[in-house]
Amino acid sequence: MKTILCYGDSNTYGYDPATGFRYPYEQRWTTILQERLGNSVLVIPEGLNGRTTCFEDEIRPGRNGFSYLEPCLHSHGPIDLVVLMLGTNDLKIRFQLTPTDIGKAVDRLIRTILSVTPQKRLDGMPAKILLMSPPHLGENLCEIPSGEEMGFERGIEYSRRLAPVYEEWARFHGIEFLDAARYARASDLDACHLSAESHHSLGEAVAAKCAEILGIQAWQGCH
Repeated sequence: MKTILCYGDSNTYGYDPATGFRYPYEQRWTTILQERLGNSVLVIPEGLNGRTTCFEDEIRPGRNGFSYLEPCLHSHGPIDLVVLMLGTNDLKIRFQLTPTDIGKAVDRLIRTILSVTPQKRLDGMPAKILLMSPPHLGENLCEIPSGEEMGFERGIEYSRRLAPVYEEWARFHGIEFLDAARYARASDLDACHLSAESHHSLGEAVAAKCAEILGIQAWQGCH
């Protein structure tokens, strides 16, 4: 059995913009991933609302994704594949970060995975990595009061500039890349979190990509 660690923020956690709570287990993209790959893998969802790549949030402590990554990799090891999707929370206006800054932070996360995961594996090889650029912020962000936190137009523009930056870092490290915005979109309710339909389509896409990376068969469900 292969182990897949999904490390991300609220869209990996499964935040439901309609309720403010969590989608039922069966509706989350990480669960779709598990179902499509079946007993050949163990999918470990490690999503946290508000998690950043590597920046401290004084308003929401404990959200630094870099600080928690190494102990997380140790506690779940040995890991065969890390699916990494972070960066949306870095777009918050209080951080004043550019897509290039966020890309450099993602580089730190990748380097940590490559250096830590071999320590728990008998073959001494690092886990494979699937780097995913997050879905774009919705075009209606400017119409939502909470959109101010994400910087309105600035946030929308920057979210669309993350994919090429992430792809370049993936190419640099020789790891796999997937643009989540091709398969999922932010809900109209808050222009940030995924709808149940997007969780389903993203789970299907990630399953196909993970199956390719690990050389296993993915079961194709009904759409």
